[in-house]
Amino acid sequence: MTLNKTGQFPVIKPQAESVPPVRKKSRAPRRWIGNTFWYTVMVLFALVTAVPFLWTALMSVRPNSANVFRPGQPPQVIPYPGLVGWGDGQREAARDGSYSVLPWDSEIPEGADYGWWRDFELNIMPQLGDDLRAFTFPATTANYYRVWTDVNLPRYMLNSTIVAFSVVGLQLITCSLAAYPLSKMRFRGRDTAFYLILATLVFPDQLTLIPTFIMSVNLFGFADTLHGLVIPFGANAFGIFLLRQTYQSIPDELLESARIDGASDFGIWWRILLPLIRPGLATLAIFSFVGSWNSFLWPLLMIRTEEMYTLPVGLAFLEGAFTGNLRTVAAGVMVATVPIIFIFLVFQRQFIRGLSGAVKG
Repeated sequence: MTLNKTGQFPVIKPQAESVPPVRKKSRAPRRWIGNTFWYTVMVLFALVTAVPFLWTALMSVRPNSANVFRPGQPPQVIPYPGLVGWGDGQREAARDGSYSVLPWDSEIPEGADYGWWRDFELNIMPQLGDDLRAFTFPATTANYYRVWTDVNLPRYMLNSTIVAFSVVGLQLITCSLAAYPLSKMRFRGRDTAFYLILATLVFPDQLTLIPTFIMSVNLFGFADTLHGLVIPFGANAFGIFLLRQTYQSIPDELLESARIDGASDFGIWWRILLPLIRPGLATLAIFSFVGSWNSFLWPLLMIRTEEMYTLPVGLAFLEGAFTGNLRTVAAGVMVATVPIIFIFLVFQRQFIRGLSGAVKG
């Protein structure tokens, strides 16, 4: 071995042995199995939750019996068009197969009532096979027509709409204003005030029902008025909590920059915070709308005349008007449920974003 230029022996580095790469076990099958399991559980849970609603929908369009599930026989869960129409002439259509007397007809029989009905069962029933026929039944719109004509349903829906949207608007304003200082302002007793507001969620609504009723009737004179159904529910502790958590997801530096530019607290709330917390506002709006739309006990105590009934109270009156006719009651329930589903479908994206923002906060 010869010396190098510096007079030292050269350093010989040992050659590293080639080690074959270790193959990592793929986690894709395990992940796929886990996802499949949880998706199956959620689908089953969704089906179980939807069964009462589907049963009510099927019952609302049944022509005769309200029993979808019959003992010893296959369940009739597949509807097909039967006696379908609107207006008068239902009996004539059931007897003759059709009834059509419209306002724009050139020749209208004297004394005839306007209406359009047709019995599609006569043509569809022979086309069904013997195996499928046991699971089917002819659907009808007669139950919905009875709900519309025999009770003052349009007035009930108008009252519920006015009350629900008024409660939503009032809660959005009050809760967003109350949550702003509790999350973005520093003052003595801030946390204590927030925890006191949060502690009210522990008490059930029935505990404060009697004192609220006494004050509303004797002190403020809210009996038999629509605003008596709105003002007592103009603020919500849950809404304050939800929007406070949403406010906390907004950085304080944004508010400090606005204050440096000369913005007031009200201007910051109106121009900066409200546009940023729209998902939280949409979430609170859905909760407020559903709670007000489905409220039954408080309107039952406050309202004394039929013209001021809300939809849940009117549906209770419907059950008394049609004793034993669950098909008509089911039609009324479906009419009351459709607006809630529509509101949720419109705001579902903001609803999910609002809940995720509240959880992060």
